Amino acid sequence: MTTFTQKSSHIIPVQRRSRIIELIRLKGFISVQELSETVCVSLPTIRRDLASIAKSGIIQRSHGGATLKTNQGTTFEPDYQTAALIAQREKAAIGRLAASRLNNNQSVIFDSSSTVYEAARQAVENNLVLTAVTNDLRIAELLASGPSINLLVSGGSLRQGSYSLFGEPGTSFLQNLHVDIAFIGIHAITKTACCDTSLEVAYIKRYMAMAAEKVIVLADGSKFGAVAFFNAFEFEKSFEIITDSPPSPAIRRSLEKKGVTITLAPVEKY
Repeated sequence: MTTFTQKSSHIIPVQRRSRIIELIRLKGFISVQELSETVCVSLPTIRRDLASIAKSGIIQRSHGGATLKTNQGTTFEPDYQTAALIAQREKAAIGRLAASRLNNNQSVIFDSSSTVYEAARQAVENNLVLTAVTNDLRIAELLASGPSINLLVSGGSLRQGSYSLFGEPGTSFLQNLHVDIAFIGIHAITKTACCDTSLEVAYIKRYMAMAAEKVIVLADGSKFGAVAFFNAFEFEKSFEIITDSPPSPAIRRSLEKKGVTITLAPVEKY
């Protein structure tokens, strides 16, 4: 059984719910009783946490426990706060490896994504000298704390339930941009393309990819083979995917045939 050393009664609810989501993700199904014993809180507290998490649409209650929700639909997307709780160790590892690709005096796009946020965090910690562009207000706030980062925010309308900006003037700005690297998060990766849950998000990502000399997709392993509503961009030669676990053999063969590099980030153990 996966266990945690810190008593959950001493941590805030959002951290406890993050651990609950991680346990469900690792085990597929877990009972309320096992969650209570593993996370070290009462059964009523676990039931309240599960009810709160279930509202996000990523889990479903089943037979005295909970399981990850499948068949979520091509337009389903958890809110930013919930997405940030999923696969935290994996996202941190992907972000660290992504930031290691950067050199001083480069221009970099940081897409709106909880995984890309980790890359931005590491870039700031590394004190890199960068010109950074983002369409995410939370990432912009983080990058603004880096004294050696020249920050540009693309502009546009705030997307409900997120920190992401889309539409004009951001779209026109990106269409006229030329950068060294784009870090792009994505909802789903097929054999040939990256897909997302809405037209406006997909278009922004498409223009980011077109603006960059080098495109690096940051995505945890759950994104491979998932289904999303609209193609953001097709993979091209020299694209790279940084992830925590490999895709299926069929997807891997298709991507490698297109010249895509798949790099696995080492994930810290509990």
